[in-house]
Amino acid sequence: MAEMVVEAFLDRLASSNFIDYFRRVKLESILNSINQVLDDAEKKQYENPDVKIWLADVKHALYEADQLLDEIATDAPMKKLRAESQPSTSNIFNFIPTFTNPFEFRIKELIKSLDSLAEYKDMLELKKGTCARNVARVSLKPSERSQTTSLVHESHIYCRDDYKKNIINYLLGDNYNDNDNQVSVTSIVGLGGMGKTTLAQLVYNDPKIQERFELKAWVYVSQHFDVIGLTKSILSNFHAPAISDDLDLLQRELQKTLTGKKYLLVVDDVWHKKEEGWEQLLLPFNHGSSGSKIIVTTRDKEVAYVLKSTKLFDLQQLEKNDCWTLFVTHAFHGKSVCDYPNLESIGRKIVDKCGGLPLAIKSMG
Repeated sequence: MAEMVVEAFLDRLASSNFIDYFRRVKLESILNSINQVLDDAEKKQYENPDVKIWLADVKHALYEADQLLDEIATDAPMKKLRAESQPSTSNIFNFIPTFTNPFEFRIKELIKSLDSLAEYKDMLELKKGTCARNVARVSLKPSERSQTTSLVHESHIYCRDDYKKNIINYLLGDNYNDNDNQVSVTSIVGLGGMGKTTLAQLVYNDPKIQERFELKAWVYVSQHFDVIGLTKSILSNFHAPAISDDLDLLQRELQKTLTGKKYLLVVDDVWHKKEEGWEQLLLPFNHGSSGSKIIVTTRDKEVAYVLKSTKLFDLQQLEKNDCWTLFVTHAFHGKSVCDYPNLESIGRKIVDKCGGLPLAIKSMG
């Protein structure tokens, strides 16, 4: 999500390596302005095409900014080395600027682009959320989410039966990758509150899935991506020893555990989008037997692309009628809405505000 990119960008921007390159107060002010409306934009993008385009432009600009920081991070040590190599007593260097910014043009274009996006948000009438903070130090970390498990808390996921059926059929089907060395990854993508985790739980615990896979594991990732920690967690869930902190030993043990076995791994709530980190983590999984599968739940399609997903299930918002049925079930505890005639109009307004998000509707109910 865009919030995560903003957070990472500002964390890196705080480093002394970048101070000389950026006018930080100006850039942080612009990013804070954009960040204030990101939550609203995420909700409205499916209703308003202009908002969807704006949000895509924001994400593109932030990814460009992140790439620019990578290049500056490489240049900064060289700049410092050049400065240290200049004799401080030399009168010649008194006339030479101690710092030149080779990225000045690109930085100006970046700020110009973000500034334009910040202004356009007002035309889109996007509302400010609760994430606005002091410009001097912006904290844009999404709200913490409790760690998930494979246990199913709901016996039924409303209006998602077709998704469940299609995912199970795909996992049980004879589908193979074009590249035999590529792990088969199925991604469940959708906004927060769309029911991705609950859907994955139902699939994970389905009797047909239980019968098909010899080894099954569920790991929760969220915002912190640690290859060693994840490898140890996966080994533990596969009931294999994970007594070392040495990644090589851990991966050898995981390879040994998976060799010749048909496994199912669910990786829940994924944010990490660096390809090299995933390549390192998934390397041992190539040794599982044919038909092994990995399920990933994420809010960001780019994660699915980075993981080279062989199948992507994009969860859409609920239709209005489905939203109302779900709301009535939870708000009126199984009773008919006719028993509460005065509350129906209020209930329908609440459903409209929830924007088709099933978890939001259930919590409001």
